[in-house]
Amino acid sequence: MSVFFIRDVEQTKEQISRLTQAELFDINIHCMRKSLFKYFPNTIKKVDGVDRNFSKEALANNTVYLSAPSDFDDPYDCNIYVDSSDFTLQRVRYYASLCGVAVNPEWDYAEISRHLAMRVFMHITSGREVASLFELDKTNDLVRAHQEYFLLSMEKELLKERINPDASGESYYKAINHVIDTEFSDMQKTANRFRVACFAQTPYSMLMWSHYAKYHQGFCIEYETPDYSDDNVGIYHNLFPVIYTDTRTPLTELSLKWNLTGTLTNENLWDFYKYCLLSKSLDWKYQQEWRLISCDTLITDENYNCKFFKIKRVYLGNKMSAKDRLEIVDICKSQGIPYTGVTIAPDQFSMRDCGILCEDCDRIKQYIQSNSDIT
Repeated sequence: MSVFFIRDVEQTKEQISRLTQAELFDINIHCMRKSLFKYFPNTIKKVDGVDRNFSKEALANNTVYLSAPSDFDDPYDCNIYVDSSDFTLQRVRYYASLCGVAVNPEWDYAEISRHLAMRVFMHITSGREVASLFELDKTNDLVRAHQEYFLLSMEKELLKERINPDASGESYYKAINHVIDTEFSDMQKTANRFRVACFAQTPYSMLMWSHYAKYHQGFCIEYETPDYSDDNVGIYHNLFPVIYTDTRTPLTELSLKWNLTGTLTNENLWDFYKYCLLSKSLDWKYQQEWRLISCDTLITDENYNCKFFKIKRVYLGNKMSAKDRLEIVDICKSQGIPYTGVTIAPDQFSMRDCGILCEDCDRIKQYIQSNSDIT
């Protein structure tokens, strides 16, 4: 039996199916956590030949960067589950109908493809233009793009046929398969139109420090969540708790509808959120993750940065170097942000705040002294 958890509360498959965006949003408004936390690796990345530290930028500018799902560490994360057999069968039926092929309901994918290939072959060898196979959709850009790609693929095979005639139309059969395989592959990449920033519910998770803060060498920012208001409506409407489950829900029908019409209803889009963008394996349930989601640059600037809730406190990793620690402390002081080191508890496998200010720590004092001796 399928298992689902939201905010650590078990839900049935039926409850998740009935859950609307408005209902979850209403829960968020009245039960939003007082703080959310985000772990940062504090590492440098080269972008367009320039070294950038996005972690420090987030701290200094009070922003969060929303990542593309393709950058996530979990291969299942934001991966659309589509039944490939059903998808390809429905798409080849679609193109067959456009080209005037009377499809027998009992035909499988291979049979429909061969009839379609022969229809295309006979049309072209009779002297007619590829573009006259069917009339392109004039109302929807995405649908028309799929149709144009289909015709271009057929035209490409026509050029081959002039050199190597194929009375069976076999090359057209291969071209049809290529078109539909490409559509299936593109559908798998649809999630990358969305950008995601991930948040936790605690700054003391050893696994989170290890996974997302460079093995305790980075830092964690605590964001204070204000009451819902006109000032933060964009964030509140796009901030959701992750749904943890042991089941992948197929979105084949939704994907086909997207391909056929180029649009989704709000209800369809919410299903895409529930069963793709917000669904994660139960293996990750310890994270108790929240997600800020943007479609394209809906709530971000052109670089996918979003001004977020006010920073309440910064937690510095237990293994952070003295040099990095002082740099982060300087940023915190310049922004008036409280900060604390995080250390290991002596009697438990847990993390806790350090009772000593970073600048009063003997290790930091020794680092400062050694560097002043060098200069």
